[in-house]
Amino acid sequence: MTATLDLGIRWDWEPAPSVRAAELKATWARIEISVGPDHVTLVEDHATGASRRSIYCPLYPLAEWIAYNWWFIQADARLARNIAVSRPEKFTSRAFFRHSMRGSGDGFLWPNLIIIPEGAGKRLLWYRDRGGTTAQSPIRFLAEGEATLDGEQVNQELSRVVSAVLTRLREQGVTGTPLEKEWESIEETSPDEAAYCRAAARLGLDPYSEAEPYEDLIIEAADRLQGHLLGDFYDAVEPDRMNDALIWLTQAQSTIEKITGPADAVSLRADLGPLDDFPGDRAWEIGWKQARAVRRSLGLDDTDLFLTTRFVTNVSGTAVDPGLRAVGGARAGSGPVAVIRSGLETASRRFTLARALWHFLNESDSLFLITNAHTDRQRMERAFATELLAPAKGIAEMLGRSPDSVVLDDIEELASRFQVSPSVIKHQLENQVIGP
Repeated sequence: MTATLDLGIRWDWEPAPSVRAAELKATWARIEISVGPDHVTLVEDHATGASRRSIYCPLYPLAEWIAYNWWFIQADARLARNIAVSRPEKFTSRAFFRHSMRGSGDGFLWPNLIIIPEGAGKRLLWYRDRGGTTAQSPIRFLAEGEATLDGEQVNQELSRVVSAVLTRLREQGVTGTPLEKEWESIEETSPDEAAYCRAAARLGLDPYSEAEPYEDLIIEAADRLQGHLLGDFYDAVEPDRMNDALIWLTQAQSTIEKITGPADAVSLRADLGPLDDFPGDRAWEIGWKQARAVRRSLGLDDTDLFLTTRFVTNVSGTAVDPGLRAVGGARAGSGPVAVIRSGLETASRRFTLARALWHFLNESDSLFLITNAHTDRQRMERAFATELLAPAKGIAEMLGRSPDSVVLDDIEELASRFQVSPSVIKHQLENQVIGP
């Protein structure tokens, strides 16, 4: 995590005599937003043709956006799986605007700064605007970047904006705004209510307007599941399939408890001890290093094939939700067993089993989920599986020439050699062999 970077939102109140709406007039300001040294609000001005680091608009819409999307900013990581396959400036869904400051609206152009919670951190991404400025679009944002920040610092900065706007409104005699009422309800939320709101948000549901039909199932899941298992369930399952998914989990757990998993996995865990978490490294870097530690412990060369079935027993099952790829676990003193949805090809099955091994080695939970979520833990887990099955050094060694000249045939040949999908090889080439 890049914890040394902070989100900074600064403003100076400005007069706006021609603005009619009281809350907008009272909070008109010159606003500057930054992430560490990067100026998110760096814009090109159509009127002057020059660039500047701030925008001129009311702060009220941003404060209202923060308040109305507070629980999504705290707990909803679902947007991350969409970002993994598409550029967010193309998104127009309601879910996207719950995480992007561009959703602040009110007729003003805000930066496309996206905030996604990832465990103790928050992932921030910001994107420049394509095309040029026009009389109808007098500014365009020029900055682009990504960083993972301390989640509490981000929360405090966003909360500071709301508090400052409410103070300004009171000073200007503006009361009874929707922002005031929304923020008051958030501040008066009890711990139990807050836990429910975060659970609903993890399911992609507004806790106040969308979660009521699923309330009983949300509570039932919290009663039956614990720790990471509960969080992973909320992050991945579709709300309409929660009941079937809970039944599937119970059945899979019963299956796992009847099977003795591989003894080699138990020996491996005893030899390794707790996997290092490499403080200061990003989630995927930790996953890579953990996988290398496993291969070293087993005496595997970087070009050797890793045999997943030696360490995880595979049982086919029926899928009830596309977001839930497998249920895994282990009896006391036994190796891991993974109940994987049937129909997966060999490469996908091997990758899922490698992810299951990460859970067995890295966590003490007796039951775990393999999902399509993209939280910090899931990114670590995927990076572990990628490096375990197709080590970057092994890929470079087998190429035997500059990776810059790689063609599709090379990728497919390497994928066949390591028994992984071509996308795994491509990922390793782009992120480790060639470089970011």
